[in-house]
Amino acid sequence: MGFYLELMETSNRAYQLGSCIVNPLENKLICNGSEQLLQPKFIELLACLVARYPEPITREELINHVWEGNFYVGEKALTNAIWHLRKAFKELDPEQTYIETLRKTGYRVLLKPEPIDTADKENPVGFSVTGAQIRQLFVALCVISLVVMYWLFSSPAKQTNTSFVLPLNSIESVTASPGREIYPSISNDQHYLVYSWRQLGKQNNLYLRDLHFPEHPAKQLTDSPFTEGRSVFSPDANTLYYYRTASDVCEIVKLSLINATSVVLGQCSNNYAPDLDISSDGKTLAYIADHTSESGDYVTRIKLLDLQAKQTKETVIPCNDDCGTVYESVSFSPDAQRVVVTRNVKNNQKALFLIDVKTGQSQRLTHDFVDIHGVDWHPSKEQLAFSAVEGGKRYGYFYDINNQTLINTQIAGMSSPNYSSDGSVYYHQWDLDKVITRLKIDEQVANSPFSMLSTNFSSLFPEYNEQQNKLLYVSNESGSSQLWIVNPDSSSRKQLTDFAHNTGEIRDPTWSADGRYILFSLYDNGSTRLYFYDFKVEQSQQIKLPFSHAVKPKFSADSQHILVSDGDYLYRYDLTGKSFGKAVEVPAQYGVETQTGDILFTNSRHAIWIKHHDTGVEEMLVNDIKLARSYAWLLVAKNTYHEGRIYYYKERLGDYRISYYDLASKQHHDLIALPERAYSRSSGLTYIPNERWLVYTAYLSPEIEIKRLPAAYLPK
Repeated sequence: MGFYLELMETSNRAYQLGSCIVNPLENKLICNGSEQLLQPKFIELLACLVARYPEPITREELINHVWEGNFYVGEKALTNAIWHLRKAFKELDPEQTYIETLRKTGYRVLLKPEPIDTADKENPVGFSVTGAQIRQLFVALCVISLVVMYWLFSSPAKQTNTSFVLPLNSIESVTASPGREIYPSISNDQHYLVYSWRQLGKQNNLYLRDLHFPEHPAKQLTDSPFTEGRSVFSPDANTLYYYRTASDVCEIVKLSLINATSVVLGQCSNNYAPDLDISSDGKTLAYIADHTSESGDYVTRIKLLDLQAKQTKETVIPCNDDCGTVYESVSFSPDAQRVVVTRNVKNNQKALFLIDVKTGQSQRLTHDFVDIHGVDWHPSKEQLAFSAVEGGKRYGYFYDINNQTLINTQIAGMSSPNYSSDGSVYYHQWDLDKVITRLKIDEQVANSPFSMLSTNFSSLFPEYNEQQNKLLYVSNESGSSQLWIVNPDSSSRKQLTDFAHNTGEIRDPTWSADGRYILFSLYDNGSTRLYFYDFKVEQSQQIKLPFSHAVKPKFSADSQHILVSDGDYLYRYDLTGKSFGKAVEVPAQYGVETQTGDILFTNSRHAIWIKHHDTGVEEMLVNDIKLARSYAWLLVAKNTYHEGRIYYYKERLGDYRISYYDLASKQHHDLIALPERAYSRSSGLTYIPNERWLVYTAYLSPEIEIKRLPAAYLPK
């Protein structure tokens, strides 16, 4: 009981630890006049260590207290939190060690904590609480907690938004081949698994694996120029239905697994994400198809295909409440009388809806999500499994229709879940966290990429400023997408913005040359808003533009104007939103102004143009280039090592490289060949001159594999 009393006190009262003051109520660490804000979980972890002083505390105990026993999340999160605490103490008090790791035991603090009675100083007339009263309050809270826990666990129907705790090693790996293995589909007898596999250097195709003999190689089912997506088995497992897409077509295909013959059954959605499902009796196929509304807008409809009819017979689920909507996922109820769908709601966000197949009457199930990646209905219960993005992360969710209970599994990257007949869930693990990576260039000996930030969170859009000597980047470390800066040696990280949003994403931040401003886009509620951060006032301010989607903005050379495209033309504005007209006359999607006033710009992935500042002439500068994105390039001015270069991502099928174009010799050179999908094509490049580092965003792991979550561990 002593530990819990100490924990309660250290969780709420400020205390001295060495030369530092810990203020739990403000999540603040103050040492020698300097301070840092820490995440609440880090402060909570520190409180556990302090409460146990001078004894150590095991990792298991810490995970139980701080992460409520969720070992799947806690194992990684605990290591990350200890790292952050040590880093914070080291930056504020570099001469002292605060936390010790005890091998095979756990952790302990090395300095005796001393309570600080701030209440008496700040509230001299207020009331005081004695230690005995604190103990009485704690005992009362324990009793209340026990009653609440008994009520919760004895009444599963009332467990709205309860935590989801998985035993250690409960998730099983089903595939582990190089490349991306996605969209798992399980036969009713759980004998076979079919999935779409993008092998390195090859197109997506469907593969079949015998789950009774997992050591046997997968059998390739398709070989076509199409990209094969999600598939579903017929009840007897003799037939497979799937969709396949190309640049201008989406087809629903029936494939016989007996004689390998296939036939196209219908046209699915080519303008939006397609999907399909089969009824449990195998009589009806539901799939998403394109449709033109009465107003001429492109929307979608859910088509039903009678699989027993001798000739193709399609019907459409009626729409009686929102006929201008877009569906992106569909799954049948066990009795095939209803479907659950992903529907676009306000501002292009997504939510789950229940639709009656005969009447089209719909019922909303969930709140808005940034995106939803697949949904499936339990084979015998009113339970759904789906994947959604919220707060910058993708997780798996369960939803109980009867009780209206939503549970976040906390399984990062859980995507396209698919129930097997025994209630287990198969899914692919799309957990592509990104990390800022540096590559030493202009060296006689080739170098390998090296991670600059190891925060266990996604870090992307790096950009260096020489005046500030800081690296700017975007991270979801605080729970949502925010701007951060850090020294090139990865010290003194600082969060700049604190947008009160869970769904928005900060994209494409860029410095002004003088280091005073940071320009960035906030993608939120289906539109892009442009902001600039001013270091003088340490605040962000919106720039009002006449278009809703600002593409990859950049500061002009004088730091007073911005170059921004609406997707068609490149314009010049000042920070008040005043327009100065087109920056270049020809169509352009992205532009960079040099110190001399020239503008380099692109309007495709195949050429880089230049507008000369002295003559105004616009001409092609590089005409034999294939960019990964029209804006995936970096201009580096003349320096000691070269006369000026354009660094860019170059990729062909299965061949990913970072290359450069030498402006003096007019020649292309490759810097490094990388594994497939080893870098983020949309997250930019930057250069740190003093270190000769080319910095970019890399994936921690580009591999995607299929996992299985056994039914025994799912919500009952």
